[in-house]
Amino acid sequence: MSSETLTSLAMLKVQIDRGGDYLDYLVPFVLQILADRKPDPVTADVICSFIKEDFGLIIPQPAVQIVLRRIARKHLIELKDHLYHIQGEIPNPGIAIERAAAIRHINAVVSGLMEFSKQTGIVLETEDEATNAICGFLSEFNIPCLRAYLRGTALPDLKDKRNSDIVLVGQYVIDLQQKNPERFESFLVMLQGHMLANALLCPNLDQIPKTYKSATFYLDTPLLVRILGVEGEQRKDAVSNLVRLLKQLGAKVDAFSHSMDELIHVLRGAAEHINTPDGRGAIILEARRSGISKSDLLLLAERAEEDIVRDNIDIIETPAYDERFRRFEIGEEAFEKALDDEVTYYNPKARQNDIRSVRCIYVLRGHSRPSSLEKSCATLVTSNSGFARAAFEYGNKIEQSRDVSSVITDFSLANMAWLKAPMGSPSLPRAEVLAFSYAALRPSRELLDKYLNEIDKLERKGRISVRDHQLLRSSTSAQEELMKLTLGDDSALTEETVIETLERISAAIRLEETDKVIAEAQAHKDTKEKLEAEIADKCKIQENLYWRCDNAARQITRFCGILLFILLFTGIVRELFGFIDQHAIIWWPLMLASIFMLGFSLLHYANGTTIRSTQDRLHRIILTFLLDRESKLIGFDIRKATD
Repeated sequence: MSSETLTSLAMLKVQIDRGGDYLDYLVPFVLQILADRKPDPVTADVICSFIKEDFGLIIPQPAVQIVLRRIARKHLIELKDHLYHIQGEIPNPGIAIERAAAIRHINAVVSGLMEFSKQTGIVLETEDEATNAICGFLSEFNIPCLRAYLRGTALPDLKDKRNSDIVLVGQYVIDLQQKNPERFESFLVMLQGHMLANALLCPNLDQIPKTYKSATFYLDTPLLVRILGVEGEQRKDAVSNLVRLLKQLGAKVDAFSHSMDELIHVLRGAAEHINTPDGRGAIILEARRSGISKSDLLLLAERAEEDIVRDNIDIIETPAYDERFRRFEIGEEAFEKALDDEVTYYNPKARQNDIRSVRCIYVLRGHSRPSSLEKSCATLVTSNSGFARAAFEYGNKIEQSRDVSSVITDFSLANMAWLKAPMGSPSLPRAEVLAFSYAALRPSRELLDKYLNEIDKLERKGRISVRDHQLLRSSTSAQEELMKLTLGDDSALTEETVIETLERISAAIRLEETDKVIAEAQAHKDTKEKLEAEIADKCKIQENLYWRCDNAARQITRFCGILLFILLFTGIVRELFGFIDQHAIIWWPLMLASIFMLGFSLLHYANGTTIRSTQDRLHRIILTFLLDRESKLIGFDIRKATD
């Protein structure tokens, strides 16, 4: 795949720092095509083809059609006989400068990945291989299982997508975050650009509400586990950022009582197996890595509900299944079959809890059929993409979920929520990519089983000692080195791979014993923590500044609407009863209001302008003004902060 795709994602990120809405991000790309290619006639199909060819992105025709209408309002193209034609000279949007800057960032990331791959079991020899690996990684951050979106990702289809590439790039991302913060920020620019591109996949962008005030989201058990931090700080940060953003956008975030029961059961089960040789799973691996004991997990299970509520998540009693709700319940056999096609359950009880959660969503939706996620009174949020796909496929047959699936993934929701206020949650993409990358470091159950069998055979053959066997079995560093050598591919695991893993962790242990290495590691840790604290402070300043200005902008917009309503109402009364003299002070404001309404009516007739779109545009103008003013007052450029 061409590096143009990654470059275009980086340029998309630049557009958001200039304000505007989703479709404004695409305007410079279309203008550049009009200026360079000069197509005649100008059709959405032709523009989509050129966007894919010149910028490496797949954008649906409905989004491009809306952009063409906006450009037509600026009299740059003209509609004749149902086709657009270029009218006059198209101003060059100057994408070349932004492209040159983006290419420098992308080249550094790509060459860095090629160099990093030399430490792993799969070496990327060419830039094309490295680019394909990065695109494969980014394609995991998509929006599946929502009918409103025509595709899951704006990236072109990848023919040679490999799971090993996703693991490799995940390891590379973590390495950048720890050792090269500047290049890590360049990678984040690509991720944010991809998240912005996802917005362009929805054909009804101009009709999507700006908040989630009518929506309620119920968190699945795995997300509740992550909020408690027992699967690592990275995953906790990702879910916490999502919950905070949803709350700021007016949504309710709840959890079912049976999910809480399952959470407590999972924690207690992990506590029972933490000290056993066969203990595995994300909770146990993280506990061993961070030194959490059995008693710590048991104590966490006891206070789990209290901790969840403290994170502003309400626990809702699971709806009872009496005859009143019988017509809303799902067909368990049909849904179980859909689940079995998508998800492998090692615990049958987990499958029953998933079915129960989906049934609760249908009960809460009742007769309603939400047309958008923003208007859904109940949606389950899960980290299991297979579970979400199964619910989506089953929901195609059920009226209550044909437009909005009963289950969506946490990243899908995070992406869509972030798009409503990117500058209001600048840390969310960072948290999401780190959570995903750290998850990629964890070996699958199949790889772990094969690995344990291999070290058992090596001990029986006498190739490793009892101490080596214990080190390979219990050390979390051994599993990390194993993932570097195999990149999660169990076919790459051999006896020699295990021996090399042992040699690497033994060498690492010897290095760690030297005072010099320890001192350097501590200094590096202090520097990293200081840098992360500075980044977190900047994100917090930006977040607080954005939401304060957003609130003020909404109040001003609301005041203007109320004032206009009063003027118009008074004008109507005057026309009916005629008690306001022409010389009265209020007469001129009434005349201005009448003129405004006449102009607005003409705009509505000519361009389809609505009161809602006008309010949104006024809100954006006021918000941009307030952000610029506040930024100058505190000496902190909120737009530069997101670069």
